[in-house]
Amino acid sequence: MIEQTINPTSDERILAAISHFFGFLVALIVWATQKDKSRFVRFQSIQAMAFDLMITIIIFLTIGCMLVMIFGGVALGIGGIALTSNQDNPTAEPAGVFIALMSAVPILIPCIIFPLMAIIFVARLIATIQTFQGKDFHYPWLGTLVERSLAH
Repeated sequence: MIEQTINPTSDERILAAISHFFGFLVALIVWATQKDKSRFVRFQSIQAMAFDLMITIIIFLTIGCMLVMIFGGVALGIGGIALTSNQDNPTAEPAGVFIALMSAVPILIPCIIFPLMAIIFVARLIATIQTFQGKDFHYPWLGTLVERSLAH
């Protein structure tokens, strides 16, 4: 990435920073009111909205996968209980292990969600600080996509 020399005004830096820090709705308002006034603010606010959209999709997919695991585990666990009740069944032990693993899923949810939230907060904070300093911040991968879409 080639860093461009830009000199945004104090107001532009503040608007870009609050777009990143406060998320989609504020970024949408900033974009709608400033899109024709500042390339810097337009890019940063669109990038902040794209970041929030991407994070929302990731969170919904994560929660969806966890719900499938939980409800699938419950359904399979009921079948596993039926299998384990028959001591002569050779599949009883693997079914018991599966039931134990599926019961651990609710414990794993915070282990996935909390680090994800921390990463999101740190990324948002870095973007806020960089844009407040007047730097042309780009999220890895996402910033390039936003920049390409604005070029067309």
